[in-house]
Amino acid sequence: QVMHLEDYEDGATFANINAGPYPLCISMVLLVLDSIFYLLVAVYLDQVIPGEFGLRRTPFFFMKPSFWAKHRKNYKELYESSINGSLSFSEIVEPVPSEFQGKEAIRISCVQKTFRKKGETVEALRNLSFDIYEGQITALLGHSGTGKTTLMNILCGLCPPTDGFVSVYGRRVSEIDEMLEVRQITGVCPQSDIHFDILTVEENLSIFAAIKGIPQNDLIQEVQKVLLDLEMQPIRDNQAKKLSGGQKRRLSVGVAVLGNPKVLLLDEPTAGMDPCSRHIVWNLLRNRKSNRVTVFSTHFMDEADILADRKAVISQGMLKCLGSSLFLKSKWGIGYRLSMHIDAYCNTEATTSLIRQHIPAASLIQENDQQLVYSLPLRDMDKFAGI
Repeated sequence: QVMHLEDYEDGATFANINAGPYPLCISMVLLVLDSIFYLLVAVYLDQVIPGEFGLRRTPFFFMKPSFWAKHRKNYKELYESSINGSLSFSEIVEPVPSEFQGKEAIRISCVQKTFRKKGETVEALRNLSFDIYEGQITALLGHSGTGKTTLMNILCGLCPPTDGFVSVYGRRVSEIDEMLEVRQITGVCPQSDIHFDILTVEENLSIFAAIKGIPQNDLIQEVQKVLLDLEMQPIRDNQAKKLSGGQKRRLSVGVAVLGNPKVLLLDEPTAGMDPCSRHIVWNLLRNRKSNRVTVFSTHFMDEADILADRKAVISQGMLKCLGSSLFLKSKWGIGYRLSMHIDAYCNTEATTSLIRQHIPAASLIQENDQQLVYSLPLRDMDKFAGI
């Protein structure tokens, strides 16, 4: 029709859009309808076939009344019924102080996660249950492959649990509509660095601040605050691809804390950092822990000991212990080590006798020409001053 109008008339215009046996307006209407149809199909497929990451809806989700009439469910009874009666749970979890009672922000109950790998079923998480509290920093401890990253992915909605219950501020992460609300208050630092290589540090922070919905009037101020807190002003104009590994991790942490999210999920945030950069991140998290939830995973025992209020030890997908440093040491019978550098004239028996006068249960665990190492029980900590 367009070719016909171009050959025999003045071309296709609004004046002749209805002319001819096949009016051009019909084609335009069909194109608009096709665009709307394919847009709806794309939105639908994104909901029911999200791919490797994301939560999956049922094929007929739009026919359920709950989809159109949003109603927040009360999961308290469901959670308490799954936790109560578990004797081992109380034995490995330290009770929280009274000021944190009722401040459970993240609740994890009987969570299991399985994957299919090379035709075999792999259990990443096995009956994992514990609470994470507002106003505290919680560390996830464990060697590689214990399920720390899998738990992080569940908390931020990248994958649903195979079984069990997880809620963040009363919103269940396996419910898509409620998970959308969780994402609005959550900052995430994944294991792999996510940034635009060709953009500078400041430009990356500005882009992610805009994506997070920070108002334009506050955006510049928020970016400058993050740059100041992480001491990244000297490299603010450097392209991301020219940063060192530790600097890229700092940038990823900066992206996570933009907008002061209520929930911070940090997967090995200080990996690859030098000691100075690690302390910068520690100070940032300490200063921002009030009235928010901070969860991070780490391989560094000293980092968890210094930074975290509570440590969750995870092994083979199961919770082994959860509590303060003192609780973990008392639970697993770990004491203190007294290391003494000696010379050739040191009398080992006399030295051991002197130490046992103050701490009778002290035991010599290592002896060589340069040092003596004693094990001191944790229960005798009040006697250490006498040495």
